[in-house]
Amino acid sequence: MVNLVGFWTGSLVGLIDLAVYLITAFAFYRLAKLRCVNNPWLAFIPFFSLYIQGYIGDTLKYNCPPFNRYLYDLPLQYALPLLSIFSSVAYMVPLLGGLISLVLQLAVYVGQLLIYLFIFQYYEPEKKYLFTILSIIPVVGPLLVLYCTRRYRY
Repeated sequence: MVNLVGFWTGSLVGLIDLAVYLITAFAFYRLAKLRCVNNPWLAFIPFFSLYIQGYIGDTLKYNCPPFNRYLYDLPLQYALPLLSIFSSVAYMVPLLGGLISLVLQLAVYVGQLLIYLFIFQYYEPEKKYLFTILSIIPVVGPLLVLYCTRRYRY
């Protein structure tokens, strides 16, 4: 009986994770199509979705003056995937690997939140901070991206 409960719970969590991933991938696919990014279908491939998010962030970061001076020389399209790789590799280092991996994953997460801020600055400027704070919740960010871009056609 306990194994069945664990199986159904694990299956439900897996289905929810898959749904969140597909919604996120579709939101960034749609945004990549709007921004005329080459190969927008890469948003559906886990590692390359970070590249697409970074590319979109790179095209929008110049519209957000407070962060432009700090991120001007940082190519987000390469930084996010590389930080993710380094985080996976750092986890294997004895003793401090877990801490280093955590710090690198937090950097990727903060980068993704900044990309949400850039998106909302461009598409919904009057609600950019509210939407960015709500984007901390995993499924809410992509849904807000779809909401903000609903009037645009590609």
